[in-house]
Amino acid sequence: MAAVLQGPSLLYTSLHRPSPSLMMMPGLRSLPVWTSYDKNTQANRIAYQDPTVTKIVHHMQSKVDIIRNEYMSVSPNINSDYEDSDGALHTGTWDWHSYLLKGKIQPEFALNFPETTRILAELQPYMFTGTPFGFCFFSKLAGQSKIQEHTSPINFRLRLHLPLVVPSNNTAANIGIRVGPTENIWRKDQALVLDDSYRHEVWNHTDEERVLLLVDLWHPDVRMSEREEIVMMFQHAQQQGWLDGKDNNNNEDKQ
Repeated sequence: MAAVLQGPSLLYTSLHRPSPSLMMMPGLRSLPVWTSYDKNTQANRIAYQDPTVTKIVHHMQSKVDIIRNEYMSVSPNINSDYEDSDGALHTGTWDWHSYLLKGKIQPEFALNFPETTRILAELQPYMFTGTPFGFCFFSKLAGQSKIQEHTSPINFRLRLHLPLVVPSNNTAANIGIRVGPTENIWRKDQALVLDDSYRHEVWNHTDEERVLLLVDLWHPDVRMSEREEIVMMFQHAQQQGWLDGKDNNNNEDKQ
């Protein structure tokens, strides 16, 4: 065990720590998973009782039926925008429909999914826009698919999963995501918020598909002035070509 000074408190962390592949912002509260499902209340508990994350989780869970119904109605009739840049990390099949792709909102999504677009528009102050590492998309993970252990490029975003379709045999042995030391299952209609700068992996050993809406969010500890500076930094880096090959690497965002 090692003592690490993190924000205002002294935390004791185990072997599993954030390990972003590109950049780490110090001083942020850090946990592999920010939501914990309470079986007694059948509701999520939010780490640190954080008001921003709580507000976002409640907002998305309150709209889950609208989002699912629109997805099920529209997605069979349109093509996926998934691009596999490196199949070596993955086995199986994914299907994407992107609202936010590399930090940029995709106009076609609003034409296909107008109700979901309106719901996501209410999250604009919190969504991880303006950087090449911001994503929001419907993600369908086919049965018998696996994503090998990997980590995100940065630690100043959180990632929300809103499960829309979950296989019937929903146990960690069959389908789940490990983030740091914790194995998690997706519970239909219950958001899972994670820090993917911890090493993580995904598996679906069933013959059924798993569908979720993935939303990247600014870490709530990052102030607005810092967000603006980070966006400017990435814009400059892209203009200089310093991120060539990094912002196009979708391996870090396949969940």
